[in-house]
Amino acid sequence: MQTDHSFYEDEIRCDYIVPSMIKRSWGAQLQILDDLESACKKAGLNICAEWGTLLGTIRHGGFIPWDDDMDVCMSRKDYNYLIDHYSSILPDNYSVVSFRSNPDFKQMLCRVVSSDHYRFDPGYMHRYSGLPVALGIDVFPLDFLSGDEEFEAAREGRVRLVYEAVNEIAYYGTSPVAIENRLRQIEAEYGTKIDRGGDVLLQLRLLLEKSFGEVGESDARYVTLYPIWLDNHSYKFPVEYYSGSISMPFEYTSINVPVCYDAILRKKYGEHYMEQVRSGGAHDYPYIDRHLTVLRDSFGFEWPSYAFKASDMPQKDRADNTGFAERKSCLFITYCAGAFDNMRDVARHYIDDGYEVTILPVTKYDIAADMTGIEASPDDRPASYYTEGLSGAVVCYDGSILDSHPDVIVTNYQYDEYNLITTVDKAYYSGNLRRHCDRLVFVPPFEARSQEAGDERARKLMPSYVCTALITACDGIIVHSDEMKQRYVECLSAWSGEGYTSVWESKITVLARDHAEDTAPHGSRRKIMFYVGISFFAEYGEAAIDKIRWSFDIFHDNRDRIEVVYVTQDGLSDNLKRLYPDLYDMYVAGGFPDPEDTISADDCDAYYGEASAYATEFVNAHKPVMIMNI
Repeated sequence: MQTDHSFYEDEIRCDYIVPSMIKRSWGAQLQILDDLESACKKAGLNICAEWGTLLGTIRHGGFIPWDDDMDVCMSRKDYNYLIDHYSSILPDNYSVVSFRSNPDFKQMLCRVVSSDHYRFDPGYMHRYSGLPVALGIDVFPLDFLSGDEEFEAAREGRVRLVYEAVNEIAYYGTSPVAIENRLRQIEAEYGTKIDRGGDVLLQLRLLLEKSFGEVGESDARYVTLYPIWLDNHSYKFPVEYYSGSISMPFEYTSINVPVCYDAILRKKYGEHYMEQVRSGGAHDYPYIDRHLTVLRDSFGFEWPSYAFKASDMPQKDRADNTGFAERKSCLFITYCAGAFDNMRDVARHYIDDGYEVTILPVTKYDIAADMTGIEASPDDRPASYYTEGLSGAVVCYDGSILDSHPDVIVTNYQYDEYNLITTVDKAYYSGNLRRHCDRLVFVPPFEARSQEAGDERARKLMPSYVCTALITACDGIIVHSDEMKQRYVECLSAWSGEGYTSVWESKITVLARDHAEDTAPHGSRRKIMFYVGISFFAEYGEAAIDKIRWSFDIFHDNRDRIEVVYVTQDGLSDNLKRLYPDLYDMYVAGGFPDPEDTISADDCDAYYGEASAYATEFVNAHKPVMIMNI
């Protein structure tokens, strides 16, 4: 699997900064997914995205930005085949972890992992994004419920009897001898024999799995995850929801999703699952952290990182605030074009304060994901991109301009040599820049607009991109909101010690963003993206076609005010024809316009249609979104 280097770089998604180490773990899991999907395809097994991976596929087109694991599901029959035959269908380095292989594994699922031990050989690290760790994907077995309520009640009673015995042994450490009467009852209910001299817990768990799989797909009315159904009988889906699957984009690859993904997500997460709610603590997040701890404590393997040193702080004879003093020249150094956007307002203020502003785009160097090489990555944006809206600013591509000793240097590359994905020429490291100016200022390349104090996940990741060499060495830091200043001060104080809190508070200045006004003339036509995917047809059938026709009628009636851009899910027609041929014929007969295939949220003013990653783009752009329903 080929991964574009840009995937590994720090990035802001949905107002959430995802640092490169999280990207590495994503990349490793995508490799595992690719290997698992290939193996399942060859073996005739079907897997689909599940839980947060399904939600991320539909809402984000990839990982949920504040999540870092992958979940898939498969029928109980395919699940059992995978566990029994993984050594013959998966590459040799893979293992499958479940209660069958590890008695301490308490969940009724399995995890496909890239290795059963830490590996530092170059081939392994190259394949798994430079990580010597064993990452994995959780696989959930789907079970079936019949329409026979009497049978299901009896099955549930048997299952609960076994579950109680399993919990006694696994969670409370009860000896099988102490629950002898219960074991006899189980034997009588199931007509089986439990070997008291063997692994009683394993036998009980296998008995549970056998009970979960008692109903086959051909006799099923509903699909469920049986352990969840035991606690919540509403957690079940019509078997038709999983009767087919389609491939959808996931990051730079794809993943299968059940055809009724919208209805499934509404059941799992509620009607408003498209809302971007960051919930859950950070105790087990990010998942990669536990591996990094083991690497450090057990192998002495530590990723290069900068440790705070008070001696790296600016000397007292340098300026100690970020105000715009009466100086003459200011050099802006940006290591990539996209990162300059967060500097543009700062450059405008320096110009307004009488500075001669020069912008120096420097070459970014991409470090191979397995840390084996380095390659220049030139940016081809024209000079006009950098000077847009900055009257009088000029662009220079000659690094010798540092020798002119500008009064102020403003830079956005904060890592020096401590980032394992991206670097710049050493001439642009903080120590050298400080020697070439009177004042060194840092502007974050990516900055969240809002980060609440209770956002544990975001705050746990902050040290990786905030506690850096430059942020210590610079004279000033400019952020764009009081809220982000507070988060920076909290993070830096925890890193350096509370004794430096006042230093960070004085070092950080807030410069509010300039907000562009809506320049669309009053009464002008608004362009609306109208998006349709297959889940709408799968759930509503012919009524979906009627709804689409009704929507186009409304748009036509308002054509003097609305321009419609019709967009359909990739492969919609082919999937309709394959899965629902009758609906396909009706859809074609409807005479709907040909869909656009080169449109984005930037080109439109509002969104209407099925839940999708497009809708998330509109939400992030603060544009109106209306989800279509019946």
